[in-house]
Amino acid sequence: MPARKPKEETEVFYAYLRQNGLKKTYQKDLILETFLSAEGHLSVEDIYALVKKRDKRVGVVTVFRTLKSLTACGIAREITLGDGVTRFEHRYHHPHHHHVVCTSCHKTIEFVSPELERVQHEIVGRYQFEPMHHVFQIYGLCGDCRNDRPTQDGPKHDTEKVFARDALRMAIDMERKGLELYWSVLNRNADSAGREVLESIVAEEEKHLSELEAELETIQRQEKGLSEVPTFLHFNPDELERLVPDLSRYQCDSELRLDPRAVMELAMTLEQNAAAFFKEYSEKFMETLGKRIFQRFADAEMRHYDMISRRLDAFLAIPG
Repeated sequence: MPARKPKEETEVFYAYLRQNGLKKTYQKDLILETFLSAEGHLSVEDIYALVKKRDKRVGVVTVFRTLKSLTACGIAREITLGDGVTRFEHRYHHPHHHHVVCTSCHKTIEFVSPELERVQHEIVGRYQFEPMHHVFQIYGLCGDCRNDRPTQDGPKHDTEKVFARDALRMAIDMERKGLELYWSVLNRNADSAGREVLESIVAEEEKHLSELEAELETIQRQEKGLSEVPTFLHFNPDELERLVPDLSRYQCDSELRLDPRAVMELAMTLEQNAAAFFKEYSEKFMETLGKRIFQRFADAEMRHYDMISRRLDAFLAIPG
C-alpha cells in the first residue's frame, strides 16, 4: 500500500510539535506516513519493521517517541489486547470502538455500539464520575479455535471505511422500511386519488434508495473485501421499526382508505421521524465519514418532508 500523509493529520501533528517545542524532522514525517498507511493494531516493532523498509537509518527509539507524540495529539490510540504488548491504532476521524479478542490466536474484531455507550454513560452519571477515557474488551475463543480450524488472517481494513459501510447499510435499511410501508399502502389503498399521490412518493423514495445503494457499492468497490468484514456498527433494528407509522387508524375492515391528504400526512410523519432519529443518532459519534452519512441522510429525509409539506399546502389551497 502506498504511503499517505493526509493534510489534516499532518497539520495536527505539526501543530503539536510546535506547541511542545519539538522539531519537525524527516524521520518523524516518515513514521507518520508509515503509520497512516498501515491498518490494524500495530506494535512499535511492527511500525519499526515497516519504516526500516524505506529507511534503515531510523531507530526504534525514534519510532517509539514519534508514536507517543501521535497518541498525544490524537492521531493514534494506544491499546492492549491481553498479551502484554502495547499496540497503536488509528484514532483521528475514526469512531471510538471496542474489541473482541481471541486469547488463543489473538484475532481481534472491532465493534461500536451506541447502546453500550449509553449504558456506560448512565453508570458514570449515577456515581457522579467525570469520565476521562474507557476501554471495553471481550476475551474468549473464536469459532476457528473452538473448532480446531486453522486461523487465517484476512486483510486489515480502515475502521472509518467499515463504519461508513455500516452507516450506509443502516440508512438503506431505513429507506427500505419506508418503501415497504408505501408499497403496502399503495397495494391496499381503496382511494384512487390517494394511490396516485403515493405513486409519486414511491418513485422519489426508490430514486433515493438507488443513490444510497450506488454509494455503498462505490465504497465497497474501492476496497477489496470490505463487504465481507464483520459488522462494526451494532444497532437495535427495533429502533428503526419504531419510526414507521401505524396504519391501523386508516384501516376499515380489511382495506385501507387514505385520501391524498392522509397519504401526504403519513409520508411526512415517516420522513420527519427518520430525519429526527438519524440527526440525533449522528450526534453519538465523533467526526467521521459515517457520521456525515447519517447527517446527509437526515438532511435528505427532511428535504423530502419539506417537499411533501409544500404539496400538501398546495392541495389544501385548492377550493372545494
